[in-house]
Amino acid sequence: MDTERLLTVARALVDNVAFCVAGTQAEAGGANVRVVQPMRVQDDWTVNVITNRRCRKVREIERFKRLTLLYQSDDRRSYVCLAGPAEVVEDIELKRATWTPAHDRWNPGGPENPATVFMRLKTDRIELWSASQGIMPEPEGYSAAVLLRHPGGWKYETT
Repeated sequence: MDTERLLTVARALVDNVAFCVAGTQAEAGGANVRVVQPMRVQDDWTVNVITNRRCRKVREIERFKRLTLLYQSDDRRSYVCLAGPAEVVEDIELKRATWTPAHDRWNPGGPENPATVFMRLKTDRIELWSASQGIMPEPEGYSAAVLLRHPGGWKYETT
């Protein structure tokens, strides 16, 4: 499969989905998932999600250093899963630059509040499946296209 086409299709989907599902490894085993509203995916596939230090997901990222974000579109009959190393980041300048009144509901104290932090995903794996774009590797419909980040860029891998 053409890597550039896969990246273009994946980018179009993540840029048009407001909410996604964030998954972290649970402290007691298994996984925990929840809906989050990520910031726009950066050109290098880094994703920031504003959150609060008291949240379980923050503890899980600090412990296991991984995050998975699942973007799904019913209209496009598609999904993109971004996964990779993650960290909890206190970036006051980013908070100030992106803060809106809507943030006050879940993050009282404004951008100066040290309890308000970002989960930062540095994507090293992209999984994509799209019926509308014909991206359904063999066995057709049961597998997704997987792109892995390598030193030279993204490479298509079979699952």
